Amino acid sequence: MEDRLPRKLAAILYADVVGYSRLTALDEDETHRGLTSSLDLIAELVQAHRGRVGHYAGDAVLADFASATDALACALRVQQMRREGNAALPEERQLQFRVGINLGEVIDDRGEVYGDGVNIAARLEALAVPGGICVSDAVRSAVGNRLPLRFEDLGYCEVKNIPAPIHAWQVHASVRRLGKGDSVVFRAEVRAYSVLMGVDDRETRNALDHARLMLTSEIEKRGGHVLDTPGEAILSEFDEVKDCVVCAQQVRDAIEQANARISAQERVHYRYSIDVGKLDRKEVGVLGPAIARTATLCVSTPPNEIHVTEAVCACLEDDDQFTFSAVAANIFVLSRTKEIHEKRAIVPPQLESLDLPQPDKPSIVLLPFTFSGEDPAGDAFADGFRIDIQNALVKMSGLFLIAAGAANAFRGKDPIEAARFLGVRYVLEGSVRRSGERVRVNVQLTDTADSMVSWAEQYDRGIDDEFALQDEITERVITALDVKLASGEQARIWRKCLSSPRARDLFYRGIHQFFQMNAESIAKAKGHFERVAELVPNSPLGPSWIAMCLWFEATRGWAADLEQARLDAGAWAEKAVVLEDADGQAHTVLGNVRLLQRRYDEAMEVARGAVAIRPGCMNSNGFLANVLLHCGEPQDALTHIKRAIRLSPVYPPWFLEILAASYREAGEIGFAVTAAQEVLRLAPHSIQGRVILASSLVRAGWGAEAKRVGAEILTEDEGFSLSR
Repeated sequence: MEDRLPRKLAAILYADVVGYSRLTALDEDETHRGLTSSLDLIAELVQAHRGRVGHYAGDAVLADFASATDALACALRVQQMRREGNAALPEERQLQFRVGINLGEVIDDRGEVYGDGVNIAARLEALAVPGGICVSDAVRSAVGNRLPLRFEDLGYCEVKNIPAPIHAWQVHASVRRLGKGDSVVFRAEVRAYSVLMGVDDRETRNALDHARLMLTSEIEKRGGHVLDTPGEAILSEFDEVKDCVVCAQQVRDAIEQANARISAQERVHYRYSIDVGKLDRKEVGVLGPAIARTATLCVSTPPNEIHVTEAVCACLEDDDQFTFSAVAANIFVLSRTKEIHEKRAIVPPQLESLDLPQPDKPSIVLLPFTFSGEDPAGDAFADGFRIDIQNALVKMSGLFLIAAGAANAFRGKDPIEAARFLGVRYVLEGSVRRSGERVRVNVQLTDTADSMVSWAEQYDRGIDDEFALQDEITERVITALDVKLASGEQARIWRKCLSSPRARDLFYRGIHQFFQMNAESIAKAKGHFERVAELVPNSPLGPSWIAMCLWFEATRGWAADLEQARLDAGAWAEKAVVLEDADGQAHTVLGNVRLLQRRYDEAMEVARGAVAIRPGCMNSNGFLANVLLHCGEPQDALTHIKRAIRLSPVYPPWFLEILAASYREAGEIGFAVTAAQEVLRLAPHSIQGRVILASSLVRAGWGAEAKRVGAEILTEDEGFSLSR
């Protein structure tokens, strides 16, 4: 029998960068410099803690120590130094490590270590939260109480390529107890359905006032003191951490019980956060880092959950009444059932804790069609086929139709679940198969009220009959839903076909790219639509969609020359209108081009015309709201932007910017602040959202808070100027 290789007992530290590929894609050079600097720092710290770096593998590092305590102390110092280094960086540019530590026998060969002890350390690293440390039970036992730490038991975890489950522990640095002069800060940030989606703001105000009274009564009953804060949030301070956490639980339960007794339109949901720290009491209000941290925590807190900092956990580490689970570095959730977290994980953030009521009129969502076959362009064909049916239905005033972009969020999901989240009764699903000059389409309409299929049909037609087939499916939907059509709407179903098969194929490819909605896909979509315009110069479809692409490139900063993009958008929109813009898309763009040209009367006329053609379209209603806002009609703007948001519950942040600005101009400053804060939750780097928030705060008399937001604007854009 061969001699066994030499082994030794060692503490193995394995550290790896979180999301290194994503960081490299953002800025390869800067990421590599940050990695090199971090690996040098780790090497120095390993040596300082009597360890040895044994191996580098790209963005990962392996080190071994004679002592588990030294290994863990080193890891704590590494993470502390990385937190300090990340403090000045935007969140998406922060370079974070996960660290795993195991104690066991390893093979020591030519200065490097091998074996299960090393493999387990690597698997523990994958269990750590970003910026965190995960250790094996052997390390937990060896360290004992030698370091000021708190260990969170993760139980026995099954990991890849390790036969037996590993007993793992998440490590948290122990923080001092509540110190002299510290306060406990509790924030409840409103996530109100009616503020973002409702129709009657008086009902909204009544619902929020009722919820506020319930919360403030519970806070005062538990010994808390309510503080002034802008917007619809509720801010309070406590003397004791336990009193505050118990109060948060009581408040959450009370709100949920109240919501269960009322209609969806009246429900108000909150996000909750808690931190500790010293407060600075000034004439303008109570300020302090803990207050700012609770606001930051609420940004990522799902509705109806309570997130706290590590300082809060440390104050309650000996209290078995509470269970906290780490969700990120220095962020913990007051644990609820696993089932709740899993349910929320599949929902887009705009739909969290929303119970959307079904509209009075027939309501439907067209889920993305699937393509069966091996054609690489098949998905684009299926998407284009579905979107063209959508564009016919969107013109029907008697139908409530969820926007295509919102429907895309439920691709591959259960149709009954999609209808429930989107607040509609009917779901249209379909599959498409193309073979040579033939196209086969299967469609199915489901009534979710009884989960029954209302009708299902299979069509097998020639490729030249695509548009006629789409019209036939549209007619079947309208008939099945008993949609009441206004005068002239029947004629809108029928369209001029794109006579060229090549043009139809390019049009579908363009539609497929457009709804991916990023700079690269919009540029590709525009290229496809330009070819459509060349092949079929008498059709308005090419010019109208080119105009839409140019508009988004201009407004989202994706064009090399923003002003030229706006001018070109207007020119193409004008061309489509001349060619009889039956689709209405060109009217939508042209109205906002006229607004930029300060031709306000024309802007209003064209934008209203777009809604007349496309009453059920999110963009036509959203663009009209923008025109109304800038023409001094904020109340009408609110009506149309709320309609746009309801049509697309997975709405873009710019819808909320219009909503917030409209509330500001209508004098509803509390609603304006809440909506602007929601913009920043969905788009953390939004300049416009911050401008609206700062100006709303000024109007509410919160000058100091407005200055803080103003400073954030300059951090995001050093060259920002209101005159631009």
